[in-house]
Amino acid sequence: MIRIGIDTQIANVSRAGIGQVTTAVSRLLPTVDANAAYVPLAPSHSRDLSMPQRWWWDQVTLPRLARRERIDVVLKPGFSCPVRSSIPTVMIVNDLAARRFPHQLHKPSAWFYGRWAPWTYRRAAHLIAISEFTAREIISELGIARNKISVMMQAVDREAVAPGANDGKHLAAHDLAGKKFVLHIGTIEPRKNLAFLVRTFATFRAKHPEYLLVLAGAEGWLSTDVREAVASRDLSRAVVFTGSVTEEAKFALLRHARALAFPSFYEGFGRPPLEAMACGTPVVASRSSSIPEVVGDAGILLSGYDEDEWVRSLEAAAEDGDTRTRLIAAGPLRSRTFTWERAARQIADILHDVAHG
Repeated sequence: MIRIGIDTQIANVSRAGIGQVTTAVSRLLPTVDANAAYVPLAPSHSRDLSMPQRWWWDQVTLPRLARRERIDVVLKPGFSCPVRSSIPTVMIVNDLAARRFPHQLHKPSAWFYGRWAPWTYRRAAHLIAISEFTAREIISELGIARNKISVMMQAVDREAVAPGANDGKHLAAHDLAGKKFVLHIGTIEPRKNLAFLVRTFATFRAKHPEYLLVLAGAEGWLSTDVREAVASRDLSRAVVFTGSVTEEAKFALLRHARALAFPSFYEGFGRPPLEAMACGTPVVASRSSSIPEVVGDAGILLSGYDEDEWVRSLEAAAEDGDTRTRLIAAGPLRSRTFTWERAARQIADILHDVAHG
């Protein structure tokens, strides 16, 4: 029986993005594949890693641990591929955002995540992209052959979608109980295009003054333009910054939002629209990067960033009865086409192919 190591470091410190992917697939792989032993590989501590620490973990400690555990193949979600390891590595690649937008990071991080890490992907035995968009980016940006890349779509944990007993508590924590609000979920950073969303919401709220805009997510690098947009339009009482939220709180917000607004410029996958659709919450999103792969025809996709068009679409999603009925029905159906079990089986097949060379 082959031994497959899973780098679970990020799952121990993050429930966002690649942390969610790692948690889901590491839980399901042993249940869908009885022909391998799956071994979690993680540091002895559970704190997050700085950039130099992550380099050391990826390139030195992880390969040593894999050798000690007699691992045949390593599954590595994110960051960099060990370049000197004799054990083949299968990498899960979220996106190339740091390569595309290096000016949005500190210089050391821009080098590591935007240059070094993508360069190491060439040393992987196989790459798993989380969308067709990301696969195309890997090919065009890094020159890696298509036959070395597979695509694995993410999913939503079904138990997280069901109404929660603590919904009222989470809404009350931000004074949202009984109020109408438009929601955005994600780190507040330039590629999320949230200053545009604030400007759009200002016009929307002029017609619908009972609405709030809720921005749920940590404030990242270069996020001051969003605060400035709020201040310049006198929206301090109408825009709620929640900061980071727990998974339970996030789904409570999703279940009670009138609509999810997602005007991002760039997403490797875009989980919030999928999670919103699973909850039956109408989605208004940009037709950029991977987002159409996720939303399909179950949401409102806009090709540009015309504020009036976005306002009309938010009104349709949040207030128009016929449109809301259609989107509320279509979203859950669309979301159920994405399953973690299917993703886990795909990954298991790839790992066995690599192990048997």
